[in-house]
Amino acid sequence: MSTLKKIRKINSERVENAVADFEKDLDFEFIPVIAEKSSYVGHVTWLISLLFVVLFFGLIDYLFLTVLHDSWISREPFYIMTPFASFLLGWLLDQSDLVDRFFIPKAERARQVEEKAELIFFRHRLHEVKSKNALMLYISVMERQIVLFPDPDMKFDQIKDINQELIQKLQSSFKKSDYEEGLILAIAHLKKVLTPHFSKAHESGNNFPNKLIWWKD
Repeated sequence: MSTLKKIRKINSERVENAVADFEKDLDFEFIPVIAEKSSYVGHVTWLISLLFVVLFFGLIDYLFLTVLHDSWISREPFYIMTPFASFLLGWLLDQSDLVDRFFIPKAERARQVEEKAELIFFRHRLHEVKSKNALMLYISVMERQIVLFPDPDMKFDQIKDINQELIQKLQSSFKKSDYEEGLILAIAHLKKVLTPHFSKAHESGNNFPNKLIWWKD
């Protein structure tokens, strides 16, 4: 079973209850997001297809020079079929996250994940929280990247340390395929470390739904 299918088994309601519990005692808005992928991979199918075209043309020429040199069979039908077969193989291989990761450098994957996390943060208008106490936990499955994205104007220096701790805990759980438990424990950990700094003095209302967002773009 693929990683995405396993992650899809996460009980959204349980995660959303954990988010509600987090915000009950904290002056904070928090949204978890799980995305299938963040990187642009439209070129991967064509790149793989091109490699297969070169390989198949070379193979056809080799066979006709060595094995079929005196055969009445024509090369043209094989040449015509090659692009279609190559594209089909490229498309099939492109369905694998492992293949996509192979064709996108690690640094570029990290850059695009960070960029997509920022885009979704602003698209969900989390920057409009007046206190600037807003966090988005962004998990991108294909890249196997986790980003804790805070409001850029939030004044809290410890967020970098919290980010490292949280990612380590999530990675440890995800390596064991404990996706749901890992997410629940991560939210509980965030609540524990943030409560001393952002405990809620009064009920301020909840302007953002406590939803686990499944992002496909």
